[in-house]
Amino acid sequence: MHLKTHILILVSVFMISLITPSTGSTDSNGNVNCVNCTGCTNCVNCINCTNCHGCERCSDSTNCRSSRNCTSCTDCSDCKNCTSCTDAKNCNDSRSCTNCRNCSNCASCTNCRDCQRCTNCTNVRNSANCMNRTDCTNCKC
Repeated sequence: MHLKTHILILVSVFMISLITPSTGSTDSNGNVNCVNCTGCTNCVNCINCTNCHGCERCSDSTNCRSSRNCTSCTDCSDCKNCTSCTDAKNCNDSRSCTNCRNCSNCASCTNCRDCQRCTNCTNVRNSANCMNRTDCTNCKC
């Protein structure tokens, strides 16, 4: 009798876990579809991430490394194809970013400010603070 009760409880718990919707992974390695992640690695489709590494398609990210297709990133490095980034700040080695500030080693950026070693940038402001620029347009001295 006790064995049947234990089996019934285990089956019930298993069935509940199957029908309960997932709200995102909290695992810090190989995360997919995370929401409000902290200290994540290799996240995909993350929102409100902090201290992430290897993220793709993230929103409102902070302290990200090796990220792609991010929005509203802060303190990012090695970011690529962040064409929809708004007010990206303190980015290093970034590519194709928009509205970046305090960036270094950036390429193909638009509306960047206080950047160093940028290439193919558009609408760079405060160019007195921009060093080693190449092929930039609309720079103000």
